Amino acid sequence: MISGRRAAREIALLILFGMEVSEAEVAEEALRLFIAAFRDDPEVLEEIFARGEISPGLVKHAQRVLSSEAEGHWGFVEALVRGVTSHRAAIDELIIQSSLNWRLERMGRVDRNILRLAVFELAFELETPGAAALNEAIEMAKRYGTIDSGKFVNGILDRIGQKLERIEKKPANKKSRRAKKPNKKPPAAPE
Repeated sequence: MISGRRAAREIALLILFGMEVSEAEVAEEALRLFIAAFRDDPEVLEEIFARGEISPGLVKHAQRVLSSEAEGHWGFVEALVRGVTSHRAAIDELIIQSSLNWRLERMGRVDRNILRLAVFELAFELETPGAAALNEAIEMAKRYGTIDSGKFVNGILDRIGQKLERIEKKPANKKSRRAKKPNKKPPAAPE
């Protein structure tokens, strides 16, 4: 069973994906439609929460996690969807600047919306640790994207995270400090 925040991210991804496919621009309408059609649908909840293990009480657990009550994570879903929607131009610009040789419209819809979610968290939801936003996005890309989506998302988000100073820069490959072994043959004498 997955955590409530991961499930909230996955549901936000589903809503954002649906908004893009239907060319909807209003977050409130998309959230309302998800609640009406899917939030209490046992099959949808099992698919998101189960990860192959359907246990007794899973649907009730999922409904509790996604409730609007204090312990529920529906507020996080709403914050993600509203945040990505309201900051989409700035988010897309960060993605464009950091995606080498990839135009935004050429990216797969799943990858593009995973990137948008994670960039929103990196740039605007500062209480979410940068590494957590990156790792969650990579896991979603592996689950919902293509075979290369995890690497693709990781590369772009790593650049953005470093640019925003939310992810530590990786040290450059340093040459070994070991002494070089001498050549077995002496260099040839010049003629």
